Amino acid sequence: MSDVQRRAEESPEVTPVATPAPQSGWRRIAQPGAAEDEVTLPAVQRRGELRTNLSLRAERTTIDAVRDPITGELYYDIADDDQTQNLSRRGLCIRCERPPEVGTRVLVQLRLPGEAPIDVVGLARWTRVVFVPGEHGARAAALVGLELLGGPPRALERYGRALGKLARGAAKADEMNSESAVASPRDRR
Repeated sequence: MSDVQRRAEESPEVTPVATPAPQSGWRRIAQPGAAEDEVTLPAVQRRGELRTNLSLRAERTTIDAVRDPITGELYYDIADDDQTQNLSRRGLCIRCERPPEVGTRVLVQLRLPGEAPIDVVGLARWTRVVFVPGEHGARAAALVGLELLGGPPRALERYGRALGKLARGAAKADEMNSESAVASPRDRR
C-alpha cells in the first residue's frame, strides 16, 4: 500500500491531490537525496530599444553628493577614464573603476566619433563586478547600467542621430564578409 493510500484511509475527510507537473521555464526544488533535472530558463530580452556595442571614452561626474565611507564627508565623484560597453536610446552601460551607488544621478560626457562631446544625465540602476584581463593578470572593474534621464535638447538630438548612424553602420558591417569589414575613409564621415 502506498503512502498516499494509507493517509487517505487514516483521514477520509482529506482527499489526496497529485502534484502538478512542472511548467516549462520553472525549476523544481529537489527533495533531499533526490536527483534534480534542472530546467534552464530561456534568455528573455526585456529591453525595448536596440543596443549598440561600442567602446567610447566617457567622463562621469556625480550630481548627487556621495558620502565617503571612511571619513563621512560629502564629495562629488569625478572620473575621466570610463569606457562605454553599449549604448541605446534609453540608457548605456559603462565600465569604470569606482562605480556610483545605485540610485545616484550622474552627468556623463560622451565622445562619439565625428561629434562634439555630448552631455547626458543618467541614473545608476545596477552595478556588477567584472574582471578585465591584462598583462599581469586580471584586474577588477565595475559595469554600471545607467538609465538616461535627460539632458540639453540639442545634445539629446545629437545623441539620437549618432546612435542611428552607429546602428546603421553596424548593420552594414554585419552584411559584409569579414575580409571587407574594414571601414574606408569615406565611411568615417
